[in-house]
Formats: sequence, C-alpha cells, structure tokens
Amino acid sequence: MRLPCRAIALVLALLGAPLHAAVRASLDSTEIATGDTVQLTLNHEGQTNEQPDLTPLQQDFDLLSTSRSSSVQIINGNMSASVQTQVTLAPKHAGQLVVPPLSWAGEHTAALTLLVTGAGAGAGGAGAGAGASGAPRTSTGAPGAAKVFLETSVDQSDPFVQAAVKVTVRVFTTEQLYQASLEFPSSNDALMQQIGSDQNFKQLRNGQDYDVVERRYLLFPQRSGSLSLPGAVLAGQVAVHARTDRFGNDPFADLFGAAGGMAAGTKPIRVHGDPINLNVRPRPAESGSGSWIPARDVTLSGQWHPDTGQVHVGDPVTLDLRLQAQGLTAAQLPSLAALLPLPDGLKAYPDQAKLDNSQQADTVQGTREQNIALIADQPGQFVIPALTVSWWDTKANQPREVSLPARSLTVLPAVAAASAPAIPVPAPGAGPAAAAPAVAGDAPRPSAAPASTLPGGPWIWIGLSVGLGILWVGTLLAWWISRRHKRGTARSTAPASGALRPVMQNAASARTQFLAACQRNDAAAARRSLLAWAAVAWPDAAPSGLHALAARIGDEKIAARLAELDRACYGGVSWNGAELSQLLRELPKAAPARGDGGGDGLAPLYH
Repeated sequence: MRLPCRAIALVLALLGAPLHAAVRASLDSTEIATGDTVQLTLNHEGQTNEQPDLTPLQQDFDLLSTSRSSSVQIINGNMSASVQTQVTLAPKHAGQLVVPPLSWAGEHTAALTLLVTGAGAGAGGAGAGAGASGAPRTSTGAPGAAKVFLETSVDQSDPFVQAAVKVTVRVFTTEQLYQASLEFPSSNDALMQQIGSDQNFKQLRNGQDYDVVERRYLLFPQRSGSLSLPGAVLAGQVAVHARTDRFGNDPFADLFGAAGGMAAGTKPIRVHGDPINLNVRPRPAESGSGSWIPARDVTLSGQWHPDTGQVHVGDPVTLDLRLQAQGLTAAQLPSLAALLPLPDGLKAYPDQAKLDNSQQADTVQGTREQNIALIADQPGQFVIPALTVSWWDTKANQPREVSLPARSLTVLPAVAAASAPAIPVPAPGAGPAAAAPAVAGDAPRPSAAPASTLPGGPWIWIGLSVGLGILWVGTLLAWWISRRHKRGTARSTAPASGALRPVMQNAASARTQFLAACQRNDAAAARRSLLAWAAVAWPDAAPSGLHALAARIGDEKIAARLAELDRACYGGVSWNGAELSQLLRELPKAAPARGDGGGDGLAPLYH
C-alpha cells in the first residue's frame, strides 16, 4: 500500500509544483525552397498552462497552424513531463531568415536560421519579359529551386492619384495546387479590382516546365506620393510525398508518386509576391476645381422626354443622362444631378443612379446613368445651360471636356387652368339690336326719329310696348315649362345631349388607367392618370399637382399616400400603389364655383 501512495504523492507533487523547466526549439528542415513550409517545434520540460509568445515570428513568417500536446513518462520510478507546441511556418520572402528567440513561461529558446532558396535570378528563361513592353516588373526570385513562386508586373510606376494601374500576377508551379487562393492584402492607400478571367498556359524557366496561371487587376492609388503596397499572397495545399526503402526496388513504385514516393496527404503553402512600389503623382493644377476624373476616354450623352421642348406647368420633362469613362469604375464618376445647372423656376428631382462596370480590352469602363425630372412651378421661357464635365486625359496628359448643349424649354399654363373662350354677354340695358351682329351687304339703317315726329303718335308705341311685354312673359313661361320637362326626363333616362358622353367616358378611362397603374406599382403612370381624372372631374379648377389634389380632397390618409406617390416619381424610391387604390376608388363631388350658373338660377340667354 505504501508504494502506490508514494507514486500518487509523486504525481501530485509533479503537478502541483513546477520542476526545473527548459525550452528548446527545432526546425524539421534548415533549407527550403520558395513556397515551401517548415515545421517549428517548441518543447517545454515540465507542465505549464502558459502559451509561448509567437509574436516575433510574424515579421518574416506566416503562422499557418499551431498545435499543442503534453506527455508524462515514468521510467525506473522517475517521472518526467513535457509540453510541446508545433507551428507551421511559411516564409514571407526568400533569403537567410532567422527564427528569433521565443519566450515561454519565463524561459527563452535559442535563435535558429533557415535558408529559403530562390532569391536572386528572377528574370531568366523564356518569357521573362511578360507583361507590358518596358513595364516595371517585380519577382519573387529564381524559379530554379522553387516549385511555386509568383511574378508581378505593372504597366506604369508613376500614375496619377485615383487613376488605374494595370497589375498582372503570374503563378508558376510544378505541383498540383489544392484549395488555392490568390489575394492582395487590404490597404487604405489603394483599391484593387480583378478584371477578366484567369489565363492558363505553360512556360519554360531555367530548364524547368511550369504551369502558369495569369490574373489581371486594376489598382487605384488613393493618395499621392511614394507607395509601397503589399504584394499578392498565394495560399493553398500541395501533396506530401513519402518514400520508404521497401519501395526502393519496386518497379511499380512510380504508380504511387514521383520518384518512388507515395502521396501521404497534403500540407499548406503560402507564397508572397514582392511589394508594388509606385510614385503617385498628385492632381494637376490645370485640372481645375471640379470633379477629378482621370481616364483614358470619357463620353457624355443625354436624351430629353418629351423632345418637343414644350410642357405645361406641373408636368415633368425628363433628361436621361449617360456618362462613360474608360479606365475608371462607375463609383468614381460624379453625380450628374449635382453638375446640371438650372435657372430659377425649375426644380430637379433626380432618380437613383444606375452604376455598371464592364471590361474593355485591358481596362474597365464605368457607366453612370441617371434620370432627372425637371418641373416648372410657373409658366414662361426657360433656358437650361450646357452641362459640361471636365476630365483628365491620362494618355495625352492634358485636360479635356465633354458637354451637352443648352436647351430651351417653354412652359405653358397648366392644362386644367386653361379656360374656354369667353362668350360675349350684352351690357345691361342693351337692346336686342345691340347684340345682333352686322351682316355684310346690309344697307345702313337710318337713325330713329324722335317719337313726337313719328306718324301715329305715342299711342302706337305704347301698344307696341305692351305687346312686346306680353310676348316676353310668354317666352319665360315656355322656357320654364321646357326646363321642368327636361329635368324630369334626365331623372329617368340618359342625357339627350351627346356632348356629355365623351366627358364621362374620359373620366372612366382615366380612373381605370389610374387603378391599373396602382396595381402595377407604376408611379409615373399613376400620377399622370390621376391628374387627368381630376381634370375631367373638376374642369373649371383642376388641381395642378398631387399636393393641390390632396388639399382639394381633404383626407389625411389619402394626402399621406399622395405624398408617397410624389416622392416615388421624383425621389427615386420604390412605390406600392395598393393602399392608394383602395383609398381613392372615387373622387369626391366638387361644389360649383360662384357665378358659374349652377343651381336653379336662370339659364344664360346667349349660347
């Protein structure tokens, strides 16, 4: 019983009180080729819960994976414990690298050295001048010893700020890559965008055949001055081949791997391309103070709707603008609504811009399309000045301009406000002869003689006046009977006059079109048909816009929905017309305006 108790006590003492600890570091290889990885093993004698400080490794290495294990051994009654940490390192560059001393639980490892071959002979072999003619080039190093390496080239080393720089990255490999990815580290000093698709081909370098993958990018420097941007990083997996002596004389050994080796899984690799060094020029003073557009070519086009140059108050005229630039993305192009000059009396309602990027040869073409609705709040003659966009020609290194010509716009009074031609009404006291027009060819009538000199004396005129009075009373009586008859007929049958029928048909058509537009969620069509419906319903004082219509209806819910419709037409927002169509199935009856002859008053004497 004593021996087990002594052993238990020994284990507890080992776990409770740390023994004298020593930390050792070792590499599984002291020389590797560019693109290969190395295994760093850290061994701590004695138990510890602390982790080693691996921060110093990050200067020259990528830490791909880390694992930890511990063991306890009892040999001849002596107990020993150790903790082991293994780190997979990927060198960031070739050359003689140093694994610095590392700290672990108060102990330090010794420094180690690692030789990464492949530096110093980057451009040898066929195809070394790949990329743009005379273009600066960077390379990770010699392919002679490397199984995987990167090569990077740029088409210019002194671009303008925010102008495009073409970057070409080529991946050379003699091994099959698995789960590979190629990326540029993010940087606040530049934006990177891939263009086109990858190109695959073979190339001979220093007597070695390589599979090559070429990828192209556009780089946009975001500040001027000297820039050193991190190079591309290739990450992936390659097969690990194991060789055993028992296959040394096996003629079928090559079936399991090259040179008698067989695949034993995969291992990670990470390859860094050299940094991209640029001397970025600032914006030239000759470019002015407007938007900075450094491009190869810029075009501007516009189309007016309607193209007649004539609209009514409250009706929109739309300008469809299209700005294209070679060598820039659409996001780099300025807002066209902000550049459009407008005279007083015109308001602009820009739609949401549509951005599109497309590949053009070896660069990108950005397109910005924007529709701008212009509405006048008063009639008159307006001149919209020319729209000019200034840009910088990066090929010719000089400023240029594109523009749309000035446009004249005639704004007429609102359609609903245009009244019918005035009908002449005789002045009070004027006799029938005063209202009767003269007939061509009639002889001049002699002036009436004084009553005292006319034959028959005044009694004749008194009798004539009485007769005319009786005739006038009879006319009024006949008109009253006729009016009662027409009113009774109107209650039971359709109106006899065909002039009202087109008006009713137009109102029904406009209402149908309005409800259909609401069902389609077509804001522009709903606005047009609704105002047309209102113009038919209230021909004497039709509302000039949705705001006036909301005030006329006087319903808060309908006013809120009409405001949403107005924003959808001129603010570039989405719109759902279901609620408005439910609230506005019919227009309210409008009260007759004063002096319009409504009610039961006398009908006008002149038609």
